[in-house]
Amino acid sequence: MTLRNKFHDIIVSPIAAFGQDRAANISLMFAGSCPVIVACAALAIDVGSLYTERRQVQGAVDLAAIAAAADLGHAEQAALQTLDANAVGTIKSLRIEPGRFDPDPQLKYTERFTVGATPANAVKVSLVTERPYFFAKAFLDGSADVAAEAIAATSSHATFSIGSRLLAVRDGLPNQLLEALIGGKLELSVMDYNALASAEISLGDQMDAIAGELNLTAGTYREVLKADATVENWIAAAAAVTGRNGDTRAQATLEKLLAGSDTKSLSLPLEKLISLGPFGSASVGEHGHGLTAVFNALELVTAAAQIANVDHQVSLKIDAGLPGIANLSLDIAIGEPPQFGGWASVGLPQATIYTAQTRLRLIAEVGGEGSLSGAALRLPVFLDVATASARLNSVACVNGSSNRAAVTIAAKPGILSAWIGEPTYDWRTSRSPPAVGPAQIVEMPLLKVRGSAFIEATNTNETLLNFSHEDVANRAIKRVDTTDIGQTVISSLLRNLHLHADVGGLGLGLPGGVQDVVANTLSNVAKPLDEVLATVLETLGVHLGEVDVRVHGAACGSAVLAG
Repeated sequence: MTLRNKFHDIIVSPIAAFGQDRAANISLMFAGSCPVIVACAALAIDVGSLYTERRQVQGAVDLAAIAAAADLGHAEQAALQTLDANAVGTIKSLRIEPGRFDPDPQLKYTERFTVGATPANAVKVSLVTERPYFFAKAFLDGSADVAAEAIAATSSHATFSIGSRLLAVRDGLPNQLLEALIGGKLELSVMDYNALASAEISLGDQMDAIAGELNLTAGTYREVLKADATVENWIAAAAAVTGRNGDTRAQATLEKLLAGSDTKSLSLPLEKLISLGPFGSASVGEHGHGLTAVFNALELVTAAAQIANVDHQVSLKIDAGLPGIANLSLDIAIGEPPQFGGWASVGLPQATIYTAQTRLRLIAEVGGEGSLSGAALRLPVFLDVATASARLNSVACVNGSSNRAAVTIAAKPGILSAWIGEPTYDWRTSRSPPAVGPAQIVEMPLLKVRGSAFIEATNTNETLLNFSHEDVANRAIKRVDTTDIGQTVISSLLRNLHLHADVGGLGLGLPGGVQDVVANTLSNVAKPLDEVLATVLETLGVHLGEVDVRVHGAACGSAVLAG
């Protein structure tokens, strides 16, 4: 055996055999990786523990924010007591920040809470705690920070309505208009109207009563609003409530109204009349403090009559007994309000209600004077009032108490367009912008006078209306104006009247004397016609170039998480 062979047998072969030997290799691998496995296990335990700890801290912070928002006057104390009760451990840093939360969906989430803004309606709690590592501290220094934050806001709400100013009874005109809206023959006196105007009905009582009329006492208010109802059901419910309240005069007036009208066949979509917001899901009879707002019976009747006539046309001859006016006729077309609108709403901030688009045509025949004494002057007035809106901007609560709650409404009037002239298409059914041409004002064998006028109010930005607690208690109505022509539409139109004469078949400028007679004759009836128009619109809850808003009640609810 050579030296080389001996070297191979003694050195190389054993090494080669050792390299090919796989016995106990798992043990060796485990021994080598055991420290890594132990370290990972320790880290996993600590990470899992941190996750659980973070959830516990977040829950405690949520509760602390809710407690603080529910007691804004002692927000810091309420938050600290809640954190102590939940044993959050070692606190590294803590911030308790009252402010204002705005749920406006148009705002970015990070912009909805403003620290320190007043009046405060929310609290933000930010907490960082220290938690030491259990097993991972062998290779990690110090401790881990566990951070959590929460925003809680009070779920305050308010009940508000739009276009609900009380009407003044003049010459039986409301009777005539209500007759046209709900049918039948009404014979309500001024005392009857006053009885309705002074009869107070809470929204909760009215909703419970209409549920009884519809045999839906086991459902929710949302189911009641979706049910098939008539104006008769609504008025009968109001009569039942006034009877239970001991208001026998109002009850008798409502029953008289039912007996003299044709309300049984007049369908009333309750969802377009009232929006109950978050209280729609409450069971009938269990509305609690949510539906305590008060309306008067006259508001409930006139609002129902208007909503029931959406997309209907109303025509009537007005016997106003006005001097100088031989005949007076009125045509009204009430359009569909925007979706999710309504006459009144119980809502959280950002709830919005709308009026319906209203078109109105008033035609007056006026006896001529002077050189036109043998003629009748015809004055056609056409109005188009676009949708107005009111949005609940905020409800401010002092220390979470409803006793001093203040409300801010953002109101926007509808655009008003008014003409002296004749529509050139069927304005009753079309939703297109009105097209109005000159009107024939005087028509005699040798003299024909045509005239036209146009005015418009277009300043329709939102305006904030602030209602104090006293305003709400006193049923104050606040108004946003776009123009000063709201009560003097016809007078304003006559100041802009352009006249053109056709004398003996010749198109000529109007002779000065005749022009003065026409202008003076029409001016003499402008004021009484404006009064008639105002009464009609008040009955409908429509105001020209204006929007009237009333807050019927406000409540400061429990605090809820807002972020």
